[in-house]
Amino acid sequence: MSARKVGALPVYPPEMRDSILKAIAEAPGPVPVKDLGTLSELGRKVPGTHVQGLLADDLNSGKVFQWGDSNKPALWSRSPKIEARQRILKIAAEKVLTPRKLSAEAVGGKPKLNLNVVRAVQEELIGSGLLREVPAAPRSTTERLINAGHPEILEPEISRLIEVLFAKYGVIRSPERIRALLAADATQPTHEPALARADDEEIIREAAEKIFAAMNRVAFAPGTTVTFYRLRQQGELADIPKPVFDRAALLLQKERRALLSIHDHAAALSPEEREGFVTDGLGKYYVSIYAR
Repeated sequence: MSARKVGALPVYPPEMRDSILKAIAEAPGPVPVKDLGTLSELGRKVPGTHVQGLLADDLNSGKVFQWGDSNKPALWSRSPKIEARQRILKIAAEKVLTPRKLSAEAVGGKPKLNLNVVRAVQEELIGSGLLREVPAAPRSTTERLINAGHPEILEPEISRLIEVLFAKYGVIRSPERIRALLAADATQPTHEPALARADDEEIIREAAEKIFAAMNRVAFAPGTTVTFYRLRQQGELADIPKPVFDRAALLLQKERRALLSIHDHAAALSPEEREGFVTDGLGKYYVSIYAR
């Protein structure tokens, strides 16, 4: 959704834009544009069209993103495409659903996503191999989708198949053996050659340049800390495999172009929470980065 075009704006002090951006960055979800124009910090009411005009450059650069629709526009610092990607993969790791049901469930979460965005992201995930098609359920002709990294969700169906085979033919394979075959198949390379070549210096350096550019773009001011959580929401960084992303961030620190902030108690967090940090593989986890 593109920003609404407006005529020449009145002259607003820079502090107004900064206050609006700060409110968006700190918000737990998309903020209606009409609410942004009534922030007490602004000192006066700013029409919604003027809010969007003030943030036109930020919308174009990916510092903030459009949510809602043309009737009820909203802004947030999180990309709808990245939210859709993470939501789809999480659901597909827990359930075996048809493409239609998977996209409908992803749309219905909070905050609500646009169906067209979800379907487009879902097709990209299928094309990249991160979503995998599996046979239709009994009495159905529609194939279903799973997260390729979590084949264990098929285990209930595997168990039922084993029972049928044993009862009908006396043929049996242990669930462990079938699980191992599925897991091995899921780890085969798909369309992510960069992951298989995480040691390639050129790939690491290219990723480092993207991180450095995105970091400086989304920071409120030079030298402002930016979390890796927020950086991974930027479209150009979202598809960088984690091993490559982590090594690229560490390269920026090694070359003294940036400093990484260490997380003091990462060991006490869950593996899922630590996944959002950058790690050196030696027990150190970094939560954010800023330019030197």
